[in-house]
Amino acid sequence: MKARAITRWCVSLALLAFAGSCAPAPPPPASGAAAFAHHDFGAINFRALNSVGVPWKLVAAALVLDDPASGGVDHAHLRRRMTDYGFLWPERLEGTAAPVAPSADHPLGLNVGPVTPGLPPVKITVANLGCAACHAGPSYGADGAPQPQAAWLGAPNTSLDLEAYTRGVTRSLKRGLTDEPRLLEAVRTLFPDTGAWEMASLKWAVVPLARRRLDAIPDGGSPLPFSNGSPGVTNGVAALKLQSKAPLAPIEAGFTSIPDLADRSFRSALLQDGAYAPVGEPRWRPTTRADLTPAHRDRLADMVSFFTVPSMGQPPKAAHRQIPAARSAFAWLETRRPQAFPGSIDPVLAARGAVVYGQSCTACHGDYDGPADRPRLARFPNWHGVIGADPARAAAFTPALSRYIDGGPYQAVMSARTTGEYAAPPLSGVWSSAPYLHNGSVPTLEQLMLLEPRSQRFLVGGHRLDFRTVGIAGAPGADGVRRYPPGYAPWSTPAVYDTRQPGRSNLGHEAPFASLSREDRWALIEYLKRL
Repeated sequence: MKARAITRWCVSLALLAFAGSCAPAPPPPASGAAAFAHHDFGAINFRALNSVGVPWKLVAAALVLDDPASGGVDHAHLRRRMTDYGFLWPERLEGTAAPVAPSADHPLGLNVGPVTPGLPPVKITVANLGCAACHAGPSYGADGAPQPQAAWLGAPNTSLDLEAYTRGVTRSLKRGLTDEPRLLEAVRTLFPDTGAWEMASLKWAVVPLARRRLDAIPDGGSPLPFSNGSPGVTNGVAALKLQSKAPLAPIEAGFTSIPDLADRSFRSALLQDGAYAPVGEPRWRPTTRADLTPAHRDRLADMVSFFTVPSMGQPPKAAHRQIPAARSAFAWLETRRPQAFPGSIDPVLAARGAVVYGQSCTACHGDYDGPADRPRLARFPNWHGVIGADPARAAAFTPALSRYIDGGPYQAVMSARTTGEYAAPPLSGVWSSAPYLHNGSVPTLEQLMLLEPRSQRFLVGGHRLDFRTVGIAGAPGADGVRRYPPGYAPWSTPAVYDTRQPGRSNLGHEAPFASLSREDRWALIEYLKRL
């Protein structure tokens, strides 16, 4: 949910002058799961083209044409290009009791719709990011293989590479516009229902302004003054700074690994550093199931609606109007469970691990109870503090951002504060959430618990899971990079995660394992598979 300004250069103030009022966003679907999967939260609008929105048909055509392995201008080829960047284009959605159908026309989490602003008349099909782009991951088989054809709603998409997508869109449009007739013909081929009105809008409004913006970006460059991250890692704080016009640091490295959303309603404050808390409530307080009232859930959902500001380019006032949709989605999230671990679990070892967890982990990550084979979170301490992890993300949320939030429509909803700390997360669904730590810098639980040295560099994206080590399957190659097993073909394009880069250190969280034997650590890993 956390990219910025993919095509800020696609629309200038001259075109914005055409804009009157856009059609209002549709009401959220009756199902909270459907709202989570498909609702645009008001982000399909003309203004979105100044942030993370893209003129979808033009971009889709450019991506298809800009491919040396092109097999033709068709939707199968478009699907392959988008899944290369880690977008899911599934055949079915899982993780919800009420059936929710995926879209056959575009990737999951990329909401698409026409906008027709103002005079003179302009019609453009806009695509913008939605919740499920980051927060729906592939299901996994019993061998740890990803099944991207079956997306699990609320799971982390640890393969989505918004930085590669941003740069890919920029590069493809620059190349596509060198042959404008060919590019527009590709639009007609991919989307044969495109009418004369929209084709004229693309030709006479969007294309000239795109040229002007693209000319200001050097070849191979990015339209953003910061990195969006890498597969499974986003940079939402930098995106919020750009949206709010807060000062950007010379290097914005506040990277955040996408979490599983199970049991997030136990949180008393949101974000990795607990920067957002409901007005009038303690930022840090223990919660139990008895605290999960509709009022508490709605207060969290109200804050979550603000997430559309950095992730979807909404102004705060427009985001505030999406609170009902956020409440609908959050009500479903409270009932959601992560995918059950699909591999085998040693029951004796897991029982020992449950004792280790109770002695060493509950103070930070909470108590689980219920059936031994599928325990549920019962109490969560909302622990916060310093654990020796890379400080870049905790330092990235500045007082200027606090003032921006507290001075607008959200001042009645949430209190924003620079904490300088990290909040311990629930561990529900942790087995499918690799890589680990707040910045995604450790590929396996085995390495997190120091059962083997933490890799300096490793491949991530489109990966298979290793159910013994619990994390990304692989081994060090001759170049020192931890690579995928021989013969494995990732479903999306992987990238090298380099822990030597700013904001990506793999240090931290060593102390909790120092007093545990190797046998206890392996038992703890076995127990965590059940959460």
